[in-house]
Amino acid sequence: KSGNQEFSDFGQIRMVCLSTTLATNAIVEGQGAEVGLIQIGFEPREGLPTPYYAVVSGGCTIKGKIREELNPEEIKQAIFDMKDQVDAFAVSGYLSIRNPIQELEVAALIRDFTGYPVVAAHHLSSDLGMHERTVTAILNARLMPLITDLINSVKKGMQRLGIAAPLMVVRGDGSLISEKKAREKPIETILSGPAASIIGALTLTGIEKGIVFDMGGTTTDV
Repeated sequence: KSGNQEFSDFGQIRMVCLSTTLATNAIVEGQGAEVGLIQIGFEPREGLPTPYYAVVSGGCTIKGKIREELNPEEIKQAIFDMKDQVDAFAVSGYLSIRNPIQELEVAALIRDFTGYPVVAAHHLSSDLGMHERTVTAILNARLMPLITDLINSVKKGMQRLGIAAPLMVVRGDGSLISEKKAREKPIETILSGPAASIIGALTLTGIEKGIVFDMGGTTTDV
């Protein structure tokens, strides 16, 4: 609104920026898609955020040389065993950041066999820590259907108002990513809400040193 006038010139809008607590809340509350994990060449540690996983042969060396070939029939059986219990898949291979070819091959098999969303761990992190990279891939896969539904709803609202501007999404560090990247990597929108609150507080108050409390329905962030 401007004064007593309702804003109606939506054609003048050049960008829409979406800040959301969806990813944070989903992880805190254990919501989102059920995810099936396929680990290539190494056994899982405790603390995986999914009960559905399988270990298949494969993996590479620290120099990226394949140490054991994939067994397509073993992988297909693992996918078949999980596909009716999950909504998305994550794939994590031993030292895949040195050579991601096996993760990509397994991800392609999953897409061909199920049509489900699938996340390859090397796309999300270049760290050597395999457990951390695996957990990140599972959480990202869990969030994909949620963020897709949210973005689709926002875009329908924009269409009703005649807003043709691009839709950007706030990352956890306060920067912006495209809706396409947000759909692929919703894990990057964790803490999107508090990040936008800090930017808003700075803009509205002009204070450079202070404490911001972002109190929501699920978490309070300081």
